[in-house]
Amino acid sequence: MSVWKTKAHKKLKPWGGETQFGSPFGMSGKIISLQANKRTSLKYYKTKNQLMYCLSGRVSIFAPNEREFGDIHADEGNYFELVEGDIILIQAANPYRIRALENSKLVEVIVGHQGYPEKDFIMLEDDFGRNIEKVESFEPNN
Repeated sequence: MSVWKTKAHKKLKPWGGETQFGSPFGMSGKIISLQANKRTSLKYYKTKNQLMYCLSGRVSIFAPNEREFGDIHADEGNYFELVEGDIILIQAANPYRIRALENSKLVEVIVGHQGYPEKDFIMLEDDFGRNIEKVESFEPNN
């Protein structure tokens, strides 16, 4: 098979929405739309590495386990600010939370990971009353 076509799937979220796309070749991604002053859950993926490109707007990404890199260093973790054209890589097992500083769009790209186990996604905190996981620590490998 050399050419393949499908449709993307839209999912509404309390902070905006996602348009998810994928292929049978181990490639997938999302277009993430965030409303100004809203934020995603604090979460991490056990096996999924995420490359995010800021398509438009401005966001702040909070990484509580990051101590070396970041635009803003704080006791609770470091913050990265993305504007149009910026790229960030979030490796598996690293908690993060995205806050939209204005209406924003991110493109998330995943290569080589398809069909994640249902429990790959761990939600630690949420502003919208969704179910969160009880974990002992935010440290990787827990």
